[in-house]
Amino acid sequence: MIQQFSGSKVEGNSPEIRVMLMLANSLDCDALSMLYSGQQQIGSIEASSDIDLGLAKCRRMMPHVLVIDPSMAFDVVQRAAEAIQQSYVRHTIVLDSRLHEGRLAAILKMPSVSYMTRQSGFLALFAATIRVVTRGERIFDPVCADRVRRTPRGWRLEQAHGKPSVAALTSRELDVIKLLAQGNSVRDCAEQLQLAESTIDNHKSRLMRKLQVHKAAELTSVAIRDGLILV
Repeated sequence: MIQQFSGSKVEGNSPEIRVMLMLANSLDCDALSMLYSGQQQIGSIEASSDIDLGLAKCRRMMPHVLVIDPSMAFDVVQRAAEAIQQSYVRHTIVLDSRLHEGRLAAILKMPSVSYMTRQSGFLALFAATIRVVTRGERIFDPVCADRVRRTPRGWRLEQAHGKPSVAALTSRELDVIKLLAQGNSVRDCAEQLQLAESTIDNHKSRLMRKLQVHKAAELTSVAIRDGLILV
C-alpha cells in the first residue's frame, strides 16, 4: 500500500538519486551498497555503521533517501526524522528486521518517514526508494500497509483483527508502557510524565487490559516484541 504525503519530490526522469545507508554492521553496509550501486537510477551511494559519522555524511551529501536500521540505537529513528526537519535529508526509509508494531506506530507520527522490512527483499526496498523520490509518496511494507490509515487526527495503525497489539494504545499509554518496561516504578513514571501516581496506575490497568496481559512483568515482553524498547 502506498500513501501520499505532502513533501518535495523529483519529477519525471529524475536526476540520479543520492542514497545514504546507516546500518548496524559493515557487512550489511557493503552488501546493500553493492545492490544499490547496480541500479541505473542511483547516482551516488554512501554507507556507515556509525550514527554520528553517517549523519555527518548526510550533511555533506544531502541524500534524497536515508535508509536506516532501527536496531543501531534507541534514538536513531528520531535523529533521522530531525535530519529531515533540518532539510539535509529528504526522506527516510526505516528498514526493520521484521514488523514491530510499536516502532511503526511511532514512525507514523514522523513526516517523510517510510517503513519497510527485510522480509520484503531488496527489490521492494529499491522500488520504495524510487517512489518516495520520484512521486513524493510515503511507503509502508506490504505486511502492514493494509492496516495503516490516515485519519483527521493523523496517521494510525489499526489493530489486527483478534490480536492484541500496541496499535490499540493511546500515545500516553505508549509512554507509560515504555517507561515501565525500562524498569521504572509507577512513582518514577509519574515524576517523568508529570502526572499523579493514580493516573499512571489507571493507564497501566487500561493498557494491560488492551494487551490482555495479567502480570506487569509481561509488559516488558510486549514492549520488546513490538519494538518499543531496544535490548
